[in-house]
Amino acid sequence: MQLKGCYLRSVYATANIYQTIASVEDVYDLSNIRYCTPTWDIDGVLSNWQETVSIAQEIVTFLSNWGIEKSLYIKWSGNGCHIHIHEEAISEELLRGQHPLDLAYATVKYVNSKISQKLRELSPQGKTIVENKMDLTRVFTCPLSLHRKLDIVCVCMKPHQLSDFSPDWINPSSFRHDNSWRDFYRGEADSLAEAAYKGIGGYPASPRRRKGKNLPLDKQITKWLLKE
Repeated sequence: MQLKGCYLRSVYATANIYQTIASVEDVYDLSNIRYCTPTWDIDGVLSNWQETVSIAQEIVTFLSNWGIEKSLYIKWSGNGCHIHIHEEAISEELLRGQHPLDLAYATVKYVNSKISQKLRELSPQGKTIVENKMDLTRVFTCPLSLHRKLDIVCVCMKPHQLSDFSPDWINPSSFRHDNSWRDFYRGEADSLAEAAYKGIGGYPASPRRRKGKNLPLDKQITKWLLKE
């Protein structure tokens, strides 16, 4: 795609869904965040994709044991993948009591802490890392976007498809993508989110508690794009 003389290669979206966006400042307004997508960032190497899949399956199994299945999807976006819980799997009732970012951050960290030993066993050399990158201005590659550097397509799959994944699925000329990543069941993630918040607490760098720690969104995106 060509835009104002430049070719658009990759498209990104925030982990947050906002009530309204009328100005840049709106994305820094904590009260403007309506939903936040709990996401596990599995950072690996494409040549070692089987290890990434085994780690993703461990996380998926843990989430399934908490009853999260319909609202769960996996997105292969480069050298590794992301595991997402659909943001509306957390009910409006629960969100009235806690902030979406607090619940998303706590959920990711809680799961990581519960299966940390198993994750180390699955990647004994530490080549594949599971990170909690939930923050105020987090962005992720959009489904069906090209990767910013690699000639691969960002594709989504549901949990039952993960064991069948191979790098052929992300080939731009023959990619395989499941549009049902949009499916969710409202409230499906409530039990886990509540337990996680009780055990972990909220997002530690919340602007409500510590100001001035986040780079502006445009600078965060630029920094991320330049990251090797």
